[in-house]
Amino acid sequence: MATATGTTHRYPASAARGVPLATRLSRLGWDGVRYALLLLYALLCLYPFLWMLSTSLRSTAGVFSAGLSLWVDDPQWQNYAEIWTEANVPRAAVNTVLITTVCMGAIILTTSMAAYALTRSRFPGRQVIMVCLLATFLVPGEMLIIPTFYVNRSLHLIGDWRSLGAVILVMTAGAQVFNIYLLMSHFQGVPSEIYDSAAIDGAGYFETYRRIAFPLIRPALATVALLTFMGIWNAFLVPLVYLSQQPAYQTLTIALIQYSKRFQTLYHVMAAGAVIALVPVIVVFIFLQRYFIRGLTEGAMKG
Repeated sequence: MATATGTTHRYPASAARGVPLATRLSRLGWDGVRYALLLLYALLCLYPFLWMLSTSLRSTAGVFSAGLSLWVDDPQWQNYAEIWTEANVPRAAVNTVLITTVCMGAIILTTSMAAYALTRSRFPGRQVIMVCLLATFLVPGEMLIIPTFYVNRSLHLIGDWRSLGAVILVMTAGAQVFNIYLLMSHFQGVPSEIYDSAAIDGAGYFETYRRIAFPLIRPALATVALLTFMGIWNAFLVPLVYLSQQPAYQTLTIALIQYSKRFQTLYHVMAAGAVIALVPVIVVFIFLQRYFIRGLTEGAMKG
């Protein structure tokens, strides 16, 4: 008895997918070129930081003879000890952490409440307020330095520890508008049914904000926290105006610039100070990177 046997045909994977092999190879080639260009761009962005790190480990003579090389034959770790003691980095770091922490808390609280009110409430003058907020983008922050200084002086916030309060007030006010609009786009993405359900359950206006709206926009709040942290930690102009004459209350950036005025040619020691100031920013960004990207992309899609 004859039996019929089926013939099995094998096709290339590219044919099975309906894409010619030559086309796939061409795509792979272009993908390789794109990844190579992205890698080159990333290295170009990373190089200044690597150069700063290598400079912080050089001697005075090595700074001027190394050129663009990143290799350090004899690392000078004492550069970090010198900047740590001479610039009084521990005290400056405590002041910077204090200012940054208070500003972050104040900015997150005030901007989230303002954004929630402007998103959920329909009151007379709402559009006027939003236009006025948007118009402040047209005013450079440098133009407000002198007026705000006179305001703080009239409030007796100039001198000793009170200057820290002036810095906190100025930097908190300066970070309002952008963060308000950023959070508004996320509040607008919250379905109205959630607010209606909260109202049916008896939740008041502020309780709805505190228990429902605020937790739902945590990625956006992480974005605000990260942007605020980087901006205030690296701030220079405002602390320079208010704290340059207050050695005990100076931030890291001001302490480093004051050190550079006394020792103008010690670029390797200054680089060590810059590395110390940069480390907290890198650590915070690593921990909040996922929420930072998510907060920006969700805001773009919902806004």
